[in-house]
Amino acid sequence: MMRLFLIVLTLASLWALTPANVRADLSQKDARKAIQTMFGASLPSSAVRVEQVRTGAEGVAEVSAEIQAVFRARQADGLWRLSEIRTGQDTWERLETISQALAVKLPSAGCDDPSLFAGKPAIALTVKRSRCLVAELLGVTLPSDHVRIKDMSALNLPFGSESSALITAFVQVDLRLTQDGGGWHVTEFKSGTREWTRIETLASALNETKRVVATGDLTMIATALIEYRRVRGAFVVSDRESVLIDHLNPRYLTRVIRVDPWHRPYQYEGAQDHFSIRSVGPDGKSGTADDIVVSGP
Repeated sequence: MMRLFLIVLTLASLWALTPANVRADLSQKDARKAIQTMFGASLPSSAVRVEQVRTGAEGVAEVSAEIQAVFRARQADGLWRLSEIRTGQDTWERLETISQALAVKLPSAGCDDPSLFAGKPAIALTVKRSRCLVAELLGVTLPSDHVRIKDMSALNLPFGSESSALITAFVQVDLRLTQDGGGWHVTEFKSGTREWTRIETLASALNETKRVVATGDLTMIATALIEYRRVRGAFVVSDRESVLIDHLNPRYLTRVIRVDPWHRPYQYEGAQDHFSIRSVGPDGKSGTADDIVVSGP
């Protein structure tokens, strides 16, 4: 009887110590993995350097990290502005869309002081001006080591196009992480003097903003398609959106529209007398509740 009791006690002790019941402190490796994929991004491990991990209550931690971020800058009317941030190998997020989701205005005019030109023409994108643009976006007051420029490269664009450049910067951010059955996840982030922003809240607001953009795209395409039928007598017959756009652009649709705000191709099904244009929405699956569809006539 005593032997049976000891066996049960031993098994109970082992069960109590299994990983499912013990929340380990956040390691730098796990923190880096969580940051690499936060907010749907796909950053290489070399782009994230975890500097400090502060574990608080059970399953909660705060992290200070340096992230290598790549921005696209564009020049319009002689002024440089950051327009996009890279979230993956070939994916970019428009800063205007993010600002709309957060209900805030993008900074402007703060980096147009002549002292930032470093003796170069006023239209030049200098390292000093690039650093100012990134710091202004993140709420960092210069001088500060929280923003450092690693590289700048101009993009070769056709004659007559607006100037464009890529800016690679090291930026300092603070993050809050929580642990659940699936591991550690980033739940909040902040930079500079900005307030803490919840990832879940931002993701929801950003998806709603993208729904508005996608609806506008589909409505524009549908309007062009209806005009096409008025002139040609029928809609474009195809099951490919690329074929549709090739028929509509440039006479009926001045802007080439290929992908939705989630970076996925729009879908088209068209016969002579009816059509349907679809964005598969945030979940990336066709035929689900979050699809955005415009059909006609």
